[in-house]
Amino acid sequence: MPLQKFGGTNKITPHKIQLKMKIKYLLFTFALSFLMNAAYAQTSAGNSFYIDYPSWNAGNQPPVFFNCGTNNVLNTGNEITMEVWVRLYNSTWNQKIMGKVTNTFDNGYVMASQLGQNYSEVWNPGHNEVQAGSSPIDSAWVHFATTFGSGVQMLNYLNGEQVGGIPLTSGAITASSNPFVIGIAPWDLLNFQTFGQIDEIRIWSVVRTDQEIKDNMHKHLTGTEPGLVAYWDFNQSTGGSLPDLTGNGNTGTINSGAAYWSWMPSYAAVGNDLMYNMNDVKGVWYGKDPTLYNYASTTNGLNIISNIQPKAFNYAVYGHNDSVGVSTSFLPAGATADFKRTSREWYFNKGGTIGADLYFNLSYAAGGGDSLPKNLPLQNYTLLSRDSANQNFSVVAAASSLLANGMVVKFAGINLQNKFYCIGVGNSQLSAISVVPEWSKTIQLIPNPAQNIITITNVQDAVLTIMDITGKSILTTIGVELSQKINVSALDNGMYILRIVKEGEIATKQFVIQK
Repeated sequence: MPLQKFGGTNKITPHKIQLKMKIKYLLFTFALSFLMNAAYAQTSAGNSFYIDYPSWNAGNQPPVFFNCGTNNVLNTGNEITMEVWVRLYNSTWNQKIMGKVTNTFDNGYVMASQLGQNYSEVWNPGHNEVQAGSSPIDSAWVHFATTFGSGVQMLNYLNGEQVGGIPLTSGAITASSNPFVIGIAPWDLLNFQTFGQIDEIRIWSVVRTDQEIKDNMHKHLTGTEPGLVAYWDFNQSTGGSLPDLTGNGNTGTINSGAAYWSWMPSYAAVGNDLMYNMNDVKGVWYGKDPTLYNYASTTNGLNIISNIQPKAFNYAVYGHNDSVGVSTSFLPAGATADFKRTSREWYFNKGGTIGADLYFNLSYAAGGGDSLPKNLPLQNYTLLSRDSANQNFSVVAAASSLLANGMVVKFAGINLQNKFYCIGVGNSQLSAISVVPEWSKTIQLIPNPAQNIITITNVQDAVLTIMDITGKSILTTIGVELSQKINVSALDNGMYILRIVKEGEIATKQFVIQK
């Protein structure tokens, strides 16, 4: 196992980092820190513990870790489940995230990352290890979980999916007075430092099932869940004390006042406390899967395709209230007597700015009850949202297309907010939706025809989607500048449509690519 040694000229780093790479990452880290702190109010995941590798590597820096004490509840015996959200500087390095192990390696447990995989070890007193999964090398939040059941099996999970395991012979993890440590190898407190961000550590004295891990990985816990013996959410912003939310007293104490660690806003895909009571919670974030991070597929009535970019820190998680059928309560202003909505609502939490296409399946959304009618005129289907469960809904947007013989209603380019969403429909278009938004009259798109770059004015806070003439989405972004520039050099010659969604209204502009 490669060493990460601290102190003097003998300090050994995991990999040799070239100067150019260091400078590039330092600039990236500065920009990221600025953007994350500026957007802190936009994330529901709170804070995380951050250890900056370039700052540590720049000089003779001491180790940094939390000592969480020797409470007997952390001697879990025949069963244990470990969980954590991490964003590592380089996930290929052997970095110990947490654990407690005797110096003679005859009992204990540790969770680590190596070669982009969840790497966990348990001694009982034999040595059991599982290293499995595949995550992005850097700049990605991932969720690790490991379960150990004496005499049964040891399993590893990545982002809620089982990725590897081994059968076990009998033998409990015997009690020891060794401390539980976060952020470094627990057996000598000098090696295998973790670099990056750590969030949402949970230790259970039971084996959690596949479904339990998947159902709760996106939720902020209460600390009172059965079997939960230690829970650190890292949401404080000052000081070097790390409280245990279970009330079991496993408070962590930082060992170092070094300047290279800090509390930093977390972009782990974790919802706020309201998400706790939602069902079937799903998420989209870059570290989810190399091919599926922009997608969330369910059978509860709502699928989404987001616009997250590689190595972006935006995320969205959502769940539903499990209601059945349709409702006529809390309708938006201007709703006609025949207007009805789904009783099922989906609650969203997001970090950063994220746009998405929403696909509502009218049958699944009914949950076995009466469903909204299908194949009504497109403009009659309306996306609704509200801030809390005792408010009237407001209009977000009209539908953009009907799919699957009218059973699936699509809303394109929705700028997601921390709100409750549902879909409603009546026999006529909701009067709150303007056919031609007043704000669209000030928008300009130049040049037209275009070759490489188009500039669109007056689209701040709007979701911009470029579509071909068939309505297929090609690119989605958020308007953040007075004159927003979009690179269209990859588009073939032909006619295209720019869809602009703002303030619950939709406008379109046509343009031509001619090279």
